[in-house]
Amino acid sequence: MLFHSAVAVIAMFAASAQAAGNSVYDYDHVDTWNADFGGDNGFCDGRKQSPIALETMDCTLYANYELNQGDCTLDDMDFIINKNGVQMNWKSELTCRQPFFKIPFAQITGDSDETNFLGGATYVHAQTHIHLSSEHTIDGKYSAAELHMVHLNADGTRASVLGTMIRPTLPYDNPSFEHFLKRWSMVREEAACDCTDHYSFDPPENFVLDVYENMEGKDFYHYDGGLTTPGCNEIVWWNFNTEPWHISVTQFNKMADIILKYKPQEVNEAGESQCASKPQTNASRGGSTSRPPQALNGREVIKVCNFS
Repeated sequence: MLFHSAVAVIAMFAASAQAAGNSVYDYDHVDTWNADFGGDNGFCDGRKQSPIALETMDCTLYANYELNQGDCTLDDMDFIINKNGVQMNWKSELTCRQPFFKIPFAQITGDSDETNFLGGATYVHAQTHIHLSSEHTIDGKYSAAELHMVHLNADGTRASVLGTMIRPTLPYDNPSFEHFLKRWSMVREEAACDCTDHYSFDPPENFVLDVYENMEGKDFYHYDGGLTTPGCNEIVWWNFNTEPWHISVTQFNKMADIILKYKPQEVNEAGESQCASKPQTNASRGGSTSRPPQALNGREVIKVCNFS
């Protein structure tokens, strides 16, 4: 169950894209998503949409999320720059055990039978991506970026996301984030389509990085929601870290530059490879790749506090 191929996550997000139709969406027109990608074209007009506006609250219950690192390494991941931001996926052929976590369903529901918890309680890590500008807010406040660790249940029908704000507040580089940032920088360099500083970086082989480093022992806001891009499928258990992940200002600026200025190689009508004429990003004019908070519509948000 814990060996999770990329097929399920690809199918899930392909279905989401198909639900959005053939239209191209961008972040200058997020106010039209409900109309453009609702009804027959998706679920963006649904009543369990994400993100939402979170509020500081007392602990609803005390329970521990079970986080298991697995034994995969960064060499088992593909690093990608896409229109929405930066992303890392597991490669299609894996012999390692991917990270996974378990929602404390018994404490949340009062029911010890996991089969009664929608989608089950165990979720395997499928991919991680970052949006510029946070999507969720806490007490009405945005952060500079937001990280989503997307996990899938055993049959790929339900997702669960561990999310956290990213804040550029450190006076020094975050060592863990630097491993990710330099690999995205290498992807940009390989395209050789825009001016960028060269990184003298020799990534260590078989480097096992604790992907849950910023999640261990933390408290989470938990609620039922959906994907934050069209077709906005309402299939996600959200678990949002109450504490941000801190990186340096320099690291944030480099990441934003990668997302907003990356020009990929593309094939022209003659079948020749050439650099794209403009950056591929679908960011807003203000540089955001985030959907604003959506209506709660009576949903319950609980705060699961670490029990130690």
